[in-house]
Amino acid sequence: MHSIKTLSFPWSADPTGTESRSILAWSAIAGELALFIALVYLLRLETTALVRVLLVALAGWCVHYFLPQRYRLPFFVLLSFAAIAAVFANVGPNWHHWRFEGLIDAAWIVAIGLVLIGIVHLPIAFGWRVLALVGAGCGLAAARMDWIAIPWTRAVWPVLASMFMFRLIVYAYETRRDQRMATVSERLAYFFMLPNVCFPLFPVVDFRTFRSSYYNADRHYIYQTGVQWMFRGAIHLICYRIVYQRFVIDAADVHNQIELLQFVIWPFLLYLKVSGTFHIITGILHLFGFNLPETHNLYFLSSSFTDFWRRINIYWKDFIMKIVYYPLYFRFRRWGESVALVSATLLAFLATWLLHNYQWFWLRGTWVFTWNDFLFWMILAVLVTFNAHYEMRHGRTRRLRGGALSWNGALQTASRTIGVFVVICLLWSFWSASSVPQWLSVFDTVGVEAPGKMTPALVLVAVAAIIGIPALALARGGADRQYSFRRSVASVGLCGLIAVCISLPVVHDRLGETVSTAMADIRVPNLNSRDNANLERGYYENLVNVGAFNPELWIVYGQRRDGWNNLDKTPLSEFTGALPTTYLRPLSQADFKGTRVHINRWGMRDQDYEKIPDPGITRLAMVGSSHVFGEGVADDETFEGLLERRLNAQAADSGYRRYEVLNFAVGGYLPPDILAIIEDRVLAFKPKYIFYFEHSALVPRTLKRLGKAIQNGSAFRYDFVRDIVRESGIDPRADPEVLQRKLTPYGDRLLRAIYSRIVEAAKREGVGVFWIYLPRPDERTSTELEKRLAAEAGFNVLDLSGVYDGYDWRTLLVAPWDDHPNAAGHRLVADKLYEVLQQHQVLVPQNFAVAPQEEEQ
Repeated sequence: MHSIKTLSFPWSADPTGTESRSILAWSAIAGELALFIALVYLLRLETTALVRVLLVALAGWCVHYFLPQRYRLPFFVLLSFAAIAAVFANVGPNWHHWRFEGLIDAAWIVAIGLVLIGIVHLPIAFGWRVLALVGAGCGLAAARMDWIAIPWTRAVWPVLASMFMFRLIVYAYETRRDQRMATVSERLAYFFMLPNVCFPLFPVVDFRTFRSSYYNADRHYIYQTGVQWMFRGAIHLICYRIVYQRFVIDAADVHNQIELLQFVIWPFLLYLKVSGTFHIITGILHLFGFNLPETHNLYFLSSSFTDFWRRINIYWKDFIMKIVYYPLYFRFRRWGESVALVSATLLAFLATWLLHNYQWFWLRGTWVFTWNDFLFWMILAVLVTFNAHYEMRHGRTRRLRGGALSWNGALQTASRTIGVFVVICLLWSFWSASSVPQWLSVFDTVGVEAPGKMTPALVLVAVAAIIGIPALALARGGADRQYSFRRSVASVGLCGLIAVCISLPVVHDRLGETVSTAMADIRVPNLNSRDNANLERGYYENLVNVGAFNPELWIVYGQRRDGWNNLDKTPLSEFTGALPTTYLRPLSQADFKGTRVHINRWGMRDQDYEKIPDPGITRLAMVGSSHVFGEGVADDETFEGLLERRLNAQAADSGYRRYEVLNFAVGGYLPPDILAIIEDRVLAFKPKYIFYFEHSALVPRTLKRLGKAIQNGSAFRYDFVRDIVRESGIDPRADPEVLQRKLTPYGDRLLRAIYSRIVEAAKREGVGVFWIYLPRPDERTSTELEKRLAAEAGFNVLDLSGVYDGYDWRTLLVAPWDDHPNAAGHRLVADKLYEVLQQHQVLVPQNFAVAPQEEEQ
């Protein structure tokens, strides 16, 4: 932190300042906060819960600023309780709808928290208090695992855990050592921090630092530092969103050295999500006088492994050093400095691994004891231990603030920084991999394919420059510039205003397609292609992705409604373990994604039909996945049903008695499932045509499904699978991710073979087959590969691209968090499909304007 003596505060609110200057400072900071809230809202950088908390914080800070010092901390506590109520009450965007159940959950959080704090202050020996806390924790853990019935919803757990799972340890440790009794306001403020309710992954704030940092400098400096950190956090989140949407690549898609480099780097870059949210958290706390230190400090530019440990998640490092390292170090010191350092460091990292699993349990309700998780922490422990031991023996390069290293020293530091960055990226990609075999398989199969042998070297040089040049500048940096409140407000305010203006659709849409597309990637928090294939496994990404680890909490954060689960989590489906992977249960019904779904006697989401159609009936069978099934819309709102009704409305003109459109689609179906259900069920219903609907990016998902089917043996019903397994030497017992990588070179061939078998099976029965591209409302990827393979296999290919043109696709979703089309979207699909079918009369001999007697002739 800057020394207070070097600061310049032209707008001070102390007794020597003027009231008008205080009002100007208040107005300037309030204006910056309003800009920040607008930026978060327009770019959707976080959940709606954060927007609510920020609005509470802004309103509260405007009052807090003018309160006498003795009232500020109690006011902060009341504001924190109000934030918990605002989030859990699930207030809508218009602030009209309150959930009473949410207020009960909020009350339980406060009540349980007060009990836990009270246990620490029981008038008994410290050891007995620790045992009482352990007992309370075990009881809560049993409830967390659903062994005990509880009167609150599961949404309470992550918030309650983030407030108490580590802070209680720090608090108990400090209350035993600190002779200065904390006030009630200090205790409540420490546990129920204002931003905590919307950030389950929260920095481990030290209690002593929390108290000692409170208004320990000029308050305008503290406030303005907080605003700066909040905007810095927003920059991190914007960079994270760009990396997430544009840079993430799955192991199965790595074919050359450039893609390998991309695969190695992206997991570490996603940590920007954590550093960004931590900056916002500490920035909000600064607004209320807590002059806390930084949580992260240029961790991408670490020049050694110990430097990395010091720079990344600084609060966690301080927590481990205080609770684990120093007690162990001084205990082992009698055996020598080296033994003490090595033993304490290794045990500190072992404790870090165990505590991260402890954290995972409370936030997710499961454990994450995996080999790559354990090995990540142990390898990092060895690197840090070796580095720390070397520094103990030989010292480490230091420079005083305002000083600079020589060119030789700076170049050495930059070289080490590049090396550390590469090693950490390798480690992080290993940590984020699905399994150890999957990670190793990437390096086994990568060659030097296109775009050429020289390009990877150039990319490595570019990466070295991107890391090395800032590292060199940091090492050669000169004196720090004197802080100025006026200059800081001007720069932050101007940059914030520009960012908000660019975030407005009316502005960025006029700046060209490149800017508009980039802003769409930032503004729309969609899953990338990798996560659409359900392959995200990184530790921090899962913890900060609310929907990934706690659907109930997502209901609170994103206003997601109850019952919004996957189809396989409902009574509507049954898992087969073979191909197809699931069937719909005949005559079942259940509430699913906000609507009542009924399944007919044949296991279809459709009205009841006879198995064999009556003479004169034209029967069409639709196959596909969730968009054709109609997730999120009522039974009579699916485009399949709409098309059937429209065809029958003009049946009198065509001479046919009736049309029947049968919906065989099931959510989660992929080409192997569709092939199996066509052979096993669809053809038995004697359709005249089969309409096969698909999206893009089919190959990776198909390979993943085939890998599992090869493992359980169900894929060997197809000769083309047996041929490829024999050809490639694939071990069916291998890890699923390794199987997928081994199958990747055969991806196009496998999909073409599946399509060809569907066409052959249909033609044997005299059935016409159409492959129809149906995009998701938000889909921007190309489908040329899938269309080409379908055409080569013999499908009649139809394209519904542009079906949603002229509409804001966000208005066509069943919910903001779900990319399936709503009822309006299904109507558009039905109209487009009818139009396309009429345009392709050559492909449809019995087209909808031709009488049956003409067909017979």
